[in-house]
Amino acid sequence: MKTAFVGTSSLAWPLLQEVSRASDQLLPPSVLQGPLRDRALSAGIPLRLAASAEDVMLDPANQVVVLALEDCDEILRLTRAAVQAEKHVVVVLPELTASPALTFELQLVLDESQTAVIPVLGRWQLPQLPPDRVVLGLDPDAIRQLTLELSLPELSDAALAVGLRTGLDLLTASGFLYSQVTCLDQTVPGVGLISRMVSLSTQPEAERLLPPAALTLRPAGPADLAQSVQLTVTYRDGRQQQFAVGEAALLPRILHLCRHRAECSAWLDAASATLELCEATARSIRRRRTVDVHFDAGTERSVFKSQMTAFGCGVLTWLLLGMVAYLIAGQLLALPDWAWHTARILWMLPLALFLMAQLLLPLTRNRGGNPRGKTGASEEPDG
Repeated sequence: MKTAFVGTSSLAWPLLQEVSRASDQLLPPSVLQGPLRDRALSAGIPLRLAASAEDVMLDPANQVVVLALEDCDEILRLTRAAVQAEKHVVVVLPELTASPALTFELQLVLDESQTAVIPVLGRWQLPQLPPDRVVLGLDPDAIRQLTLELSLPELSDAALAVGLRTGLDLLTASGFLYSQVTCLDQTVPGVGLISRMVSLSTQPEAERLLPPAALTLRPAGPADLAQSVQLTVTYRDGRQQQFAVGEAALLPRILHLCRHRAECSAWLDAASATLELCEATARSIRRRRTVDVHFDAGTERSVFKSQMTAFGCGVLTWLLLGMVAYLIAGQLLALPDWAWHTARILWMLPLALFLMAQLLLPLTRNRGGNPRGKTGASEEPDG
């Protein structure tokens, strides 16, 4: 299939290499800019550049269009244009701005089109995962733990976001739907972040407990160049099974999904689940605690308001009873002035504390700023 590219992200580089090697002809006219174009030129891949993305969509020779952009709105616009032109679309998720909202919109586009809309996921690096399967289909009752360690070239925001998304997608390739996330950053004074550890688990009250999964992100060292990445599955009987993670062929899976368009929906669902885990990880970093994956901001705000309402009623009752007690004591007791001043302060103190507590909601919503390792998830109120 003739495959054209539109975008800037270097995440599409492995696919661009594979398409170039698979064809003995020049790539179709594409729109390449930024890091993706630089890598193609440095590798000596001959390019033919189109004037605009619209020209790529309208070219009748193109059958597949790969979108590798950072702007989600532009991805959606070009995806709609491509499916209207009856092109299959492969979406390389943005490094920092991808969110479940993007995959939800892509799902809507897929439902209204006759062509495939395919997200590129981290689990595509598992050679053991057949093109027609979304998950490995492991047995949760037989497994004790899943572990994965990824070495990153650097711990920049973009590298952490991509590494986190890739690692979480590899772990969820097991087929387990986790409901809780705990993220811990290990820092060294004067050095900064040296590793990030993410733990996936299920809520204790869940009907079926899943084996925990652990992901570690750390900077690559010289020894990592000679070691392969392994997704390790530890069974309850002590056995270990390792799934190699490498640069598996991408084109066979894309061609399969183009021929079996109905399977794309499951892949978009898998992408949404992974991005929800990324959002939960961002919340765990901000709050420094375990968080639920399916987060309901409205519920937390309503709980806070309910608590403040109850405290407010208690403060009003305290003020009313305190005033009555103060007036009665003034008639019956002869106390020095300092005692009356102290009594008035104690009487008004709960009201002052209650008014100060009203600042907790905006303060907690705005705390944390832009934490290191932003995943590109949409910002949500912390409640």
